[in-house]
Amino acid sequence: MIYITENTIDKYIDSFEDQSTYDKKLHQLLIDQKDLMAFISIENQSLLTPDEAGLLEYITMILYYSAKDQCGKIINIKGKDLEDAEEKNWEIFNSVPSSSYSKVIDKFFENYHQEDLLALVEDALQPDEEQVISTVGKEIILVTCKAIIDVIHQGN
Repeated sequence: MIYITENTIDKYIDSFEDQSTYDKKLHQLLIDQKDLMAFISIENQSLLTPDEAGLLEYITMILYYSAKDQCGKIINIKGKDLEDAEEKNWEIFNSVPSSSYSKVIDKFFENYHQEDLLALVEDALQPDEEQVISTVGKEIILVTCKAIIDVIHQGN
């Protein structure tokens, strides 16, 4: 797969500042990638707060459209592939001694094929004054987003 660059990621971050653009792209994603959207839905991510679920949706949009932009097309993402990738990432997460978040991040970045996409996720999960993300929410979003990147990368 083509490496997704920071410039492409920034392009979608900027474009999604316009709510109508975001809404149109979200609607299209709901049509084009039903399994992906089901994977990040509130029902599947019941431990997330509404704000955390919104952040997961936003990051997913940037991941998907950045990859689509540079690859030209994204294969139909299957729920089973997402679940398998998520399970592998939880295994990595749980294999890190003391489950230190920073050590998990380091482990995920080791020889990773889409470093800029993963850096987007890491940056989005940094604490700030406007958004509070629980420890559980941060872990779920990290693992879920990495699974999405893995499946998109493997399929394209």
